[in-house]
Amino acid sequence: MRFFLIIMDFKLLNTHSKGGFVLLNVLLAILATIVLVVLFYGWMKLYTDHGVEVEVPNVTGMLVEEAESMAESVGMDLTIVDSVYTNKVPRGIVIKQTPPSLSRAKRHRPLYVVINAKNKRRIALPDVRNISSRQATATLEAMGLRVTNIVYQPHEYRDLVLNVTLNGRKLQPGESVEEGSPLVLVVASGSRGGTRNVKVPDLRGKTLDEAKALLEANDLVLGAFNYDEQPTEENMHKFVVYTQSPLKGSDAIDGDEVMIMLTRNLGQKLQSMYETTGGTVTEETIIENPGADQDSIDDEWF
Repeated sequence: MRFFLIIMDFKLLNTHSKGGFVLLNVLLAILATIVLVVLFYGWMKLYTDHGVEVEVPNVTGMLVEEAESMAESVGMDLTIVDSVYTNKVPRGIVIKQTPPSLSRAKRHRPLYVVINAKNKRRIALPDVRNISSRQATATLEAMGLRVTNIVYQPHEYRDLVLNVTLNGRKLQPGESVEEGSPLVLVVASGSRGGTRNVKVPDLRGKTLDEAKALLEANDLVLGAFNYDEQPTEENMHKFVVYTQSPLKGSDAIDGDEVMIMLTRNLGQKLQSMYETTGGTVTEETIIENPGADQDSIDDEWF
């Protein structure tokens, strides 16, 4: 107040002085500017909570709605900057945040988060026609899709994928399907026309007649067979299977052929074959456990 009284007295003393009038107005302008600057910075301090920091909460693993409430409770604003697709956590879960939890940040600063997308991503179906079912399955599953079944259809070229279906509907290459969709491959069965999946049985130790019967019981056919020595009518019944192709447990289609080789000395033959692969095992062990490393043996033989 005293400052204003001084100004007023100065104005009265200099009413008739043009220079004094100008000086008075300059001083008033400077005073007004100072007041405005002080008021502005005071308002900014209140608006931005200058100097006030809060502890950043840990919102990782929370649903987005829970994370928003947690951020608001400490005066921060949750901002979603990206979304990813993963099956390791539920949909809509926060999987990353910035700044990190337990750090210090100013109030009203954004809390940036990356979430697992609420909706499954869409995938453009690749063209897997005219390739093998194994290759098609690997391609589709690498992209996040699932092959849940294989249906065989008569066609000249065996094991080629003819079509892909979803819930009984034929899909076109490039069509958008949801991640994780259960697909069915329609696969060519070959000239023999089989349509069912079967497993190749273990024929080792079986005679020729026993191997034929076991294959027929599994809807398979005996293909080429050979002996490791020329059999006679007297010792024919002593020959048993020591290796086969396809291997035991392999996937096949009903009507497929299985090739076998027979010997009179199963233990000795298996021991000899096993040693060619670099293994060391006694003859007794092979006889007691003829399944020992059969895959390596058969792969080497065939």
